[in-house]
Amino acid sequence: MPHVRVEFTVEPFREGELGGHVEAALRALRAEGYEPEVGPFGNAVEGDAAALLDAVAHATTAAFDAGASGVTVTARAASGEDAESFLAAVRPVARALGGRVVAPERMGAAAVPLVWKGRVVGGLERPAPNDLRNGLTSVVAQIEAELGGQLAELSRVDKQRAVRMLDERGAFAIRNAVDEVADAMGVSRVTVYNYLNATRSSSVP
Repeated sequence: MPHVRVEFTVEPFREGELGGHVEAALRALRAEGYEPEVGPFGNAVEGDAAALLDAVAHATTAAFDAGASGVTVTARAASGEDAESFLAAVRPVARALGGRVVAPERMGAAAVPLVWKGRVVGGLERPAPNDLRNGLTSVVAQIEAELGGQLAELSRVDKQRAVRMLDERGAFAIRNAVDEVADAMGVSRVTVYNYLNATRSSSVP
């Protein structure tokens, strides 16, 4: 089923307020299960073509019934570029943790749906527990290569950098990862938690 994006403008335009004719169209779409994007000069909604265009027809009728003087509707095939960028960002994290991203039609029962703008665009297949250990080892090896030395040999500043990089790549989502990283660095788990707290605090705006 084609996925489309419909942009629509309901006239007359009233600066600073939607007006009853616009609200009527939005209510009609919400009643059909959609949540429109409401903008200052127009609105948009996405979904499967057949159902969405039918819902937009109902919304248009509701707008005219509420006093609209005109409704401009533009429908286009929804771009997959944003969704693909989202999946591209998830893939390296999934690989580092021993999992993988699969297409929607290849998702198994245990896969975690990856939803973009209300649409399932892929699935995250989680690794088995043993694979998680391999995933952490793989991430640590990548970071050691990037920083030019084993974790235990790094300076204090580079150990802090390593913890930040591990956190950014999702390594600490693995059970007991803090203990294993502490052992690899030759520091206490409290020290690793301190590094984590520092890097997370510094990222807060």
